[in-house]
Amino acid sequence: MSKILVTGSEGLIGKKICNYLKKKNQVFKLDAKKNINLCNEEDVKKYFKKKNNFDYLINLHGANEHVGLKKNKSSYIKDDKELFNHFFYNNVFSIYLTNKYFIKYCKNARGILNFSSIYSLVAPKHKIYKEPKNIFYVSSKFAVNGLTKYFASMYGKKLNINTIACHGVAWKQPSNFKKKLIQHIPKNRMMNVEDLYGVMDLFCSKKNKFINGSTIIIDGGYTAW
Repeated sequence: MSKILVTGSEGLIGKKICNYLKKKNQVFKLDAKKNINLCNEEDVKKYFKKKNNFDYLINLHGANEHVGLKKNKSSYIKDDKELFNHFFYNNVFSIYLTNKYFIKYCKNARGILNFSSIYSLVAPKHKIYKEPKNIFYVSSKFAVNGLTKYFASMYGKKLNINTIACHGVAWKQPSNFKKKLIQHIPKNRMMNVEDLYGVMDLFCSKKNKFINGSTIIIDGGYTAW
């Protein structure tokens, strides 16, 4: 039985991932809403100093455009440092900190999965959205892939570090938006969280022996055309 730490455990994907993984593993939850500020280095360092017996880390913590924004949601806001900091601190710096201290203090560490987005690979199809996707959100997701590859190149002898880039999770989106998005997905549907379970089984086990520094695309073929 593996010991798996999941950040962002209270989110849409996080809750279902935790419920699935705990059937065969010991799951530990770490969420900014309940535990610590994942963008605060001292807090993250103290956490891993005290709790360092994890085998795997799954990073689901992050900021999206529909979560946590109190100001104007307009996409092309130039020189808006607050929006920039919001996305880069939550989507990049928090992952940097958890990767750094997980690797440093968890002696049994076997693997890390950092979640980015399909928009870490391609630009959004802006016309399907009511407003264009936020430029800082998209840029921060690209940065996650680079950060993951850097850590993988530095610590690949010790553990495997990879990124999951998924897209189009079905939840409470308007039906007209779903129709527009599905037109760009060869599988002809949006993703369900359950579509991630097989990947979790592989990367949170000893079955993965040589996949390191990769971005695993789970998008139903969205980027295939």
